[in-house]
Amino acid sequence: MLEKLKEVEGIDKTGVNIPKEVEELKEEFVDYVIQGKIKDAYEWISNLFIVLDELKEKMNIKGWMFSREMKSFIENPKKHLVKKLFLYFHDLVRGRITAEEFFTKGRQAVNSSFGSNMRSIYQAWGFSSILLQLAEKGFKLSYPEHGYINFDRAGKQKSGTIPPNAVVSDNLGRSFSFFLEAPRPISWEDNSDLERVWKLYSTLRPDMMIYKGFYIDIVDLNGDIPIKRPNYVIEFKELDDWWKRWRYLKGYKPLSGNEWRARWIKGLYKGLAEVLGASMKDEMPEFAEEKGKKIREYKIINLYKSIYNPDKGVVISRTKVDDEVVKELEKDEILVINETGFNPDKLSPIVDELLSNTQIRLDYKELAYEFAMERKEEFLQWLNEKLKRLGVNNISISLD
Repeated sequence: MLEKLKEVEGIDKTGVNIPKEVEELKEEFVDYVIQGKIKDAYEWISNLFIVLDELKEKMNIKGWMFSREMKSFIENPKKHLVKKLFLYFHDLVRGRITAEEFFTKGRQAVNSSFGSNMRSIYQAWGFSSILLQLAEKGFKLSYPEHGYINFDRAGKQKSGTIPPNAVVSDNLGRSFSFFLEAPRPISWEDNSDLERVWKLYSTLRPDMMIYKGFYIDIVDLNGDIPIKRPNYVIEFKELDDWWKRWRYLKGYKPLSGNEWRARWIKGLYKGLAEVLGASMKDEMPEFAEEKGKKIREYKIINLYKSIYNPDKGVVISRTKVDDEVVKELEKDEILVINETGFNPDKLSPIVDELLSNTQIRLDYKELAYEFAMERKEEFLQWLNEKLKRLGVNNISISLD
């Protein structure tokens, strides 16, 4: 593969007239990097839509919305990955980077995009499967009102709030609010605003939080954590050997609005200089970075639990987890859903947890209507007798 890349290195200094057969080298490169894993992508996408279609039938939802990134990947995984090579490949044929540099950067970009999207697919599948389990218990979508479940959080915090991805409710007055990858930063304008919301930048972000009740906004900047305390914190684990891996946690020191702006300008200048092949003449400030730390991947749920203090921490693993790891997590009162695969029924323990000790507030009017519709003949007989006692006769009643 590297030899083929060397053949096209610097063949068009302007990058305008790149032959079609050279462009096709990007597809060949993606096949070389990903190999047979594209087949896995299509299989995972199929499993996601099986649940979504069933959810559409059993819960009153009209559809769903993905992020632009995820939508592109779902529509055509290979084509999406080829797009990730556009800038690097353009630099390669112009001779701006070497074949070796393209090989390293391109492989990194393809693997990163593939892994990120596969993770998003499994997360969306898990979220949808929990909703499906609740739909079978009589829950309906209450929020968003337009009836489309949004799997993307981009731009949702511009109003200064953190809204849910979905809220479901039933006729017994029970509601559950779902937040994917929250908390995220909310909008700010100056130093004082940024100081208030900084915790939202620096706090850790679990895959999903669930709240018992109807929550339209979970921002709470007055406490130790910048959001209301969740009832459940959930992590989805899609990789075969995820518990053997390490995670690097970045360090965050508080920034003023001025430093934030200065960092943004420096990044902009640096990026433009790289594209234009220029050097920066203006003196740019240097910024000290906070040290991060490494943590075992399976320990991250313990960290989330210590920060957010939920009623329960949950790990949903697609594959079988090492027995010793499961024992260690369960010792810390973490619920481990093991060998989940793509079986929605495997997530029933989470739904059982949600429904346990949940306060019921009966909606008698709604329940009475439901009873009448399920037992129409019995209801019509009762209604006719009721009307007769009130002296009302000769009325034709139909519930069709």
